[in-house]
Amino acid sequence: MPAPTANNAVCGAVVNGEDRIYSFGGIGTGLDRTDIHRRAYRYSTTMDEWTELAELPDTSGKIASAASIVDGIAYVIGGYHVLAASPWELSSDRVHRLDLASETWLSDGAPIPVPIDDQVQAVWRDSLIYVVTGWSNNTNVAAVQIYDPALDQWRAGTPVPNNNLYKVFGASGTIIGDTIYYYGGASLGSNFPAQDELRIGVIDPSDPTVIAWSPAISTGRARYRTGCGSYAERPFWVGGSAVSYNYDAIAYNGSGVVQPSAELAVHPAQGGPLEVFSVPEGIMDLRGLGELSGEGFHVCGGIGADAEVLATNWLVQATVAIVEEEPRSARVFPVPSSGPITVELLTHAFPDRFTIHNSLGRTVRSGGWNGGAMTLDLSGEAPGAYVLQLFGEGTVQHLRFWIR
Repeated sequence: MPAPTANNAVCGAVVNGEDRIYSFGGIGTGLDRTDIHRRAYRYSTTMDEWTELAELPDTSGKIASAASIVDGIAYVIGGYHVLAASPWELSSDRVHRLDLASETWLSDGAPIPVPIDDQVQAVWRDSLIYVVTGWSNNTNVAAVQIYDPALDQWRAGTPVPNNNLYKVFGASGTIIGDTIYYYGGASLGSNFPAQDELRIGVIDPSDPTVIAWSPAISTGRARYRTGCGSYAERPFWVGGSAVSYNYDAIAYNGSGVVQPSAELAVHPAQGGPLEVFSVPEGIMDLRGLGELSGEGFHVCGGIGADAEVLATNWLVQATVAIVEEEPRSARVFPVPSSGPITVELLTHAFPDRFTIHNSLGRTVRSGGWNGGAMTLDLSGEAPGAYVLQLFGEGTVQHLRFWIR
């Protein structure tokens, strides 16, 4: 990057057929209040070079904002200013809009109703921006604030449950299909403890303000300010730290400089524990990833070991093994279902037993197979994705379906 920076809002977009990465605001070397800036940068993947853009159109530098792209516009939402006197920190209600084609700042969008920073932010169906929980001036909030860029309007969504398992700052997340995933963050309490929970909510497509929140899942792996993305319809989180800290990388619990994680964690397709992999460098203080249109993403800046503010621009690419798809021995219908499903066998090989797992990896139905087609009633189960496993002699068949 042109200069070391952390706590910067990062996102990616395709402009004129080229993948481009954007960085907005952040904090520079020194990690002091005076090092917080308004600088904006654009990276060209074709030219492998950075260009400095006009600064964020705000009164002073800010950190902990988030950036999303919808229809050729970057929306930089929230963040906070660090002041020299009381109230010391002030959450922002600003919605800055950058036209990516002309690289000019437009007038601000409608202010977010609850000023916010360190929020979870993600785009649903290339149309609505969801701002989930976060910190507002002096507390964590349960608010889900939904921005419609086409109308320049905000709506309130179903809030997250009003407790410290869900209300956090410094968490990160994404939306895959109609499902919101967010993980980690810090909650209210002594020294703002980092959390290990994964939370999942399903958006109702007929009314996107309605979200069905599932019970939080303890992963046993606390993380704060990770970068979040998705690959092959699976959310992943890279970097972050196991201990929460202030903008200067000093732990809230008084233990000193916080060290970053050199890991990437993936939510398994079938649910269950996070799959954790090593990465080359520990990085924390991430506020977004630059996802590419192909298979990859950029990790731009952040804080490394011993509170070093980084100017690195890591390109992370996925390696995919191509395997022959297993022949289907059964089918599930209707999909999606309002509850009842029928499982029809397509071969003469009968399974011995079955299990059904929800998106959290929990078993919701299981039993022996009665032979032939079978109807199973999942009425009362939460909307979302489910996996049916059919166990036969030496084989396991996986069938995915949805409950609406």
